[in-house]
Amino acid sequence: MLASRIIREVEEGVGISNNQFGFWKGRSTVHAIQKVMDWALETRRGTWRTRRISLFITLDIKNAFGTIRWSSIIEAMAQKNISPYLQRQIREYLSDRRYQVEAQEEIL
Repeated sequence: MLASRIIREVEEGVGISNNQFGFWKGRSTVHAIQKVMDWALETRRGTWRTRRISLFITLDIKNAFGTIRWSSIIEAMAQKNISPYLQRQIREYLSDRRYQVEAQEEIL
């Protein structure tokens, strides 16, 4: 219920970045890959003298939500003008919560 209210406020307010993919209706990681492919194909236009050089670097952050400071989430909500009521609800939801991360040893 809170997620749908936050989504509605973001969509009606400042909106989301055109570079936001995943976890958003109609903007999957497949869309992100297509955007990168379109950009790469565009850089190949022209002659070898006029072509732009392109470089693609990826970064995958595992467990991104679990690694972000919850205070940063509240600050971002304030910056996006999420209503004080929803900010308070999320702050209360996150208060006095803990999570535990266990490292897994990789065998090469």
